[in-house]
Order: sequence, then structure tokens, then C-alpha cells
Amino acid sequence: MRELLPFLVAGLVTGSLYGLAGLGLVLTFRTSGVLNLAHGSIAAAAAFLFYTLHTEHGLAWPLAAAAVLAAFGLVGGLFLERVTRSLGDVPVAIVIVATVGLLLGIIGLLSLIYGHASRAFPDFLPTSGFRVADVNVSWAQVISFLIASGSALGLYLFLQRSRLGVAMRAVVDDRTLVGLTGQSPTRVRALAWIIGNSFAALSGILLAPGLGLDSVLLTLLIVQAFGACAIGRFTSLPLTFGGGLFVGVAASLATRYLTKPPLNGLPSTVPYLVVIAVLLAVKPSRLPQAAAGIRSLAAGPSGIDRRLAGVGALLGLVGLLAVPAVVGSKLPVWINALIYVVIFGSLALLVWLSGQISLCHMAFAAFGATTFAHLTTGWHLPWGVALLAAGLCTAPTGALVAIPAIRLSGIYLALLTLGFGIFLQNVVYPTSFMFGGTIFVKAPRPVFGGFDGRHDKHLYFLVLAVAVLTAALLVGIARSQLGRFLRAMSETPTLLATGGLAVNVTRMLVFCLSAFLAGIGGALLVTQAGSVSGVGFGPIQSLGLLAVLALCGTRLLRSTILAPVVLSIVPGYVTRFGLDEQAALFGAAAVVAAILIAQRAALGRWLAMAASTSAGRRAGGPIGARGREETFVAPVDESAVAAVAVPAGVRP
Repeated sequence: MRELLPFLVAGLVTGSLYGLAGLGLVLTFRTSGVLNLAHGSIAAAAAFLFYTLHTEHGLAWPLAAAAVLAAFGLVGGLFLERVTRSLGDVPVAIVIVATVGLLLGIIGLLSLIYGHASRAFPDFLPTSGFRVADVNVSWAQVISFLIASGSALGLYLFLQRSRLGVAMRAVVDDRTLVGLTGQSPTRVRALAWIIGNSFAALSGILLAPGLGLDSVLLTLLIVQAFGACAIGRFTSLPLTFGGGLFVGVAASLATRYLTKPPLNGLPSTVPYLVVIAVLLAVKPSRLPQAAAGIRSLAAGPSGIDRRLAGVGALLGLVGLLAVPAVVGSKLPVWINALIYVVIFGSLALLVWLSGQISLCHMAFAAFGATTFAHLTTGWHLPWGVALLAAGLCTAPTGALVAIPAIRLSGIYLALLTLGFGIFLQNVVYPTSFMFGGTIFVKAPRPVFGGFDGRHDKHLYFLVLAVAVLTAALLVGIARSQLGRFLRAMSETPTLLATGGLAVNVTRMLVFCLSAFLAGIGGALLVTQAGSVSGVGFGPIQSLGLLAVLALCGTRLLRSTILAPVVLSIVPGYVTRFGLDEQAALFGAAAVVAAILIAQRAALGRWLAMAASTSAGRRAGGPIGARGREETFVAPVDESAVAAVAVPAGVRP
């Protein structure tokens, strides 16, 4: 027991900070319906600002901490309340895009200002201490634990005894009760965001001395607070703080026993395993519901749109065939863009057409890349056979993610897929099954007959053929009965299930199709580069895919084609537009795009209400408007409606 005591002490300290961050997450989630995925990046930015004020400019740490809490708690909280209120009642996918965009924007901005090198964060609390059973306990640890526990207790007393706290409890328990307290709902939400951001900033400041300044590391570490939130079932504040203590102790003890690869990656994954376990064990009906449900945003094209799209596709194909003759040394940029047509197409199929969420999509591409590399270099299979096999072998991974998707949706599915991606990166990527101890895998370019893929021009036309086939497959799915099922499933899955349609089978099928295409995209990536490592297939890259896809609209094929232009071609031609600039710009643009989509949805609701009111008046009967019922009104998709009307015996 004595040898475990140091791990228990360290776990309780870090766990209290996880619990502190988790309290802020739960509070803002229950008052606004938005689970802020950027919570960790806010904590990281607060730590960097504190470092700048205290270490670089010599400001006393209490004053530096007060300034940071004012900047991120007060100003940042009011800003986020306004942003989330602007989102209104859009599908959860768009809310997730906004918070993901904020996360990427903050990480990119921090990298631009401070660089990528991890910086030492000097201790600002007393490092001396005392001994308990031969274990050194520093005053810094004691103070951190007391600050976290005191903040949690203060929040509890505030919610119990103050008038504004009672109003906030009413919102947490039932948002409709807040009006009975005489308080402004906007004021209550704003205060919740201020407290939530303050807790995130405080936890980032207190955790940074033990970790150093690393924006990605701090972001993912604070996101471990999701494990605490899961134990509290995203509802109970006391259970959330207790869950933080449990997660901290469990992760600390894991570092004691799990020391050999690949199990040494498990300690940092413990909170996400907790999230996965809780979400799979708890009935969905016992979890609070976020804002609106995810719905299909890919409306079926009209006849005129189809004709114009056909002409545009033909002209675009002619232009792509001429690319090798005009782009010169930039041809690898265009090859990379065509590869991302396959990857973005697989994500658009999942998000825009079927209304599902995946925050681990680059993990599918990683499976395809490593499988292809093993089949070509290890088993020496022909290139084409290995490419198809890479996609087919990746499809079961999509089925594995689809199993929890049968019972989860929205933000909970997003959290589960994010945890799955982090687990794969920390535990599975280092195994010989994927990237192995060499950290990267290699694959040859295809050579058969008169075709020599070692030349970029030859490889370009081969990748172009795969991209065109992918686009044709997406169009075929969207216009087929399966596409109608997917749109209808995202709108009214209960109604489809009641009609006897195989909703779960359809959901499983779309995840497998998406993973299949992503696996082929990953195989093409390693083909072009020659070798790839797991660094390019992490959760941050998966979040970036979703943000860039959202920038290009919600049309299935249009976003599939435009997203690679934004991600690959534009940076390839614009000088001084590196990864940090991309993250900052794409992140900010994703937030703006989410707000614009929300405003368009609000306009659609207003027009629908006005049309219904006008129709009611013309009919001389009661007004048929739906009033202020909070639902997302999208353009009516006749194909989705037709899918609902399919006889019960029909299966997709």
C-alpha cells in the first residue's frame, strides 16, 4: 500500500482538477445544451497567457491569475454564450462543428504565437512540503487540491443558497422553470458560461507546471474531464467532481502497472475508456438531450440542378484531365487533393446524408494505410488487390463504431468516436498490427504493363480515376433507395423502425461504406508519400476534417469536391500558409460557417411560419403556424418522405 501512496496523492490532485473542469462542462451543457469540445483548448490558452504575464513580464502570480480569469472567464464566457445563442436550434452536427472550429482556431493561434516547442512552466506555488508515510507531498499539490475542492464547494453553495443559483439549478433541472424565478434566461446562461470558462482556465493554470506548455497536450488532457462528466451522467455536479477524482486516481495507478508498450498508452486513455463504458452502459433515455437532433442536411437535387450538375461535372472532368499539362511542379498537390476527395466523400456520406457523427475518421484512413502497406510490402499482393483489400479490411472498423451508434446519437456519439480515436492513437497505433515500433509504414507505387506509377503524371490519372468512381458512387447512393432511407433515417428513425424498416442495419451499412472509402483514401495517401506515420492520423486531424467539410456547405457532392480544394490546393499555392495558419483560419471560419447555417435555419423557420400563417388566413380557419416550437426546419426532401412511405416489407 505504501508504494501506491505517491500515485494516489498525484491522482487525487490531478483528479480534483479534472473534476473542476468537468463541473464547468456540465454546467454549461445543462444550461445551454452545448457540450463545449473546446473546453480543453480554453484551458491551454489560459495557461499560455498566465505564462506570458507571470514568467515573461514578471507580473505577480495572483494578479496574473486574476487577469487570466477575467479574460477567459468573464470576456470569454460572454463571447461563448453569444456564439452558442446564435446557433439556435440547428442539428447537433453544426453545434459540434462550431466547438471543433473553436478548438482548432485556439490551437492554431497558440502555435503561431508560441511555436511548437514545449516550454517549461516554472512552479509559481511553493514546492516545499512535508512527508506522509515516506511520501513527499508539496504545498503546491495541497494548494491545487484545496483550490479545486473549494471552487467545487463554492459552486455547490452558490447553487443552493443564492437567488441566481436557484435560477441556474432550475435551468439545469428543467430549462422551462427558469422563468418562474423571475431571472433572465440569457443572464443565467451567461453566468454559467463565465463559471465554466473560469473553471477551465483555472484547471489549465494549475496543471501546466507539471506538464509544460504544449497546446495539444494541454487541450487533450483537460478533455479528460469528459470522463468525470460521464460518471456524473452529464447531469450531477457532485458526481462529476467525484468522477474526476476517480479518473485521476485510476489514470495515476495505471502508470504504475502499465509500463510496457503498447499498454503504456492506456493511462492517458483511461478517461476516454470511462466515457465509452458509461455511454454504453447507461440507457440513452437517462442522458440529458442536447439542443436538437442530428438531421440530414443534404437535400435531394431538383431536375434542373441535376442537369446543371451534369454539365459542370463534365467540364470539371475535362479540366482535371488537363491538369498535368499546366500545373508543372505542383502536380503532387493536385494528387493529394484527389486523394482527399475520397476521404472527404466518406465523411460527407456519413455526416450530411445520414446525419451521423464521426470524430475518428482519420483513424479509418490509418487502418487503410497500414493494411495496404502490410499487404504490399509484407505479403507482396498486387497493388490493385491490396487497395481493394485495404478498404474491405477497414469496413469492420466502421461496423465496430456503428454498434454504439445504434443506441447513441448527437454529442454522445461524437464523444464516443473521439475517445475511440484517441484510444487507437495511444494504444493501437504503436502495435505491429499498424505502425509498429518503427512509427511509420512504407508502400510502393503501382507498376504494371506500360503504367509506371512512380511518375507523378501516371499516378495522377490513377488517383483521378479512383476519385471519379468515388464521386459517382456518392451520387448513386444519394439518388438510390438507400440514399432515401439514409435521409429519412436521419429525420425520423423511430417512424422508419415503426414501419418495419431495418434502421439499425442501414446505420451499420453507412458506417461500413464510409470506413471502406476512408480506408481506400488512406491507402492512396501512403502510395503517394511512400511512407506515413501515425502523427498524420490523430484525433486533431479528424476534427480538422469535419471543420473543413463544414466550410464547404452541406451538399454531399459539392462539399466533397470543395473541401480538398480548401485543404490541399489553396495551401499548396499560397505561400506562408502552413499548418498553424490553416488551423487558425479554418477553425475561425468553421465557427462563422456554423453561425451562418444557423441563421439560414432561423430564416427557414420564419418563412415556414409566415407561409403557414398566410395559408391559415386564406383558408378562413385557425392559423396553422407552429408558433415558437423549437425545431430545425430544413427544406422538405421529397425523396426522404418517399422513403418513409415504403411498404414495411422493403429493406434497404
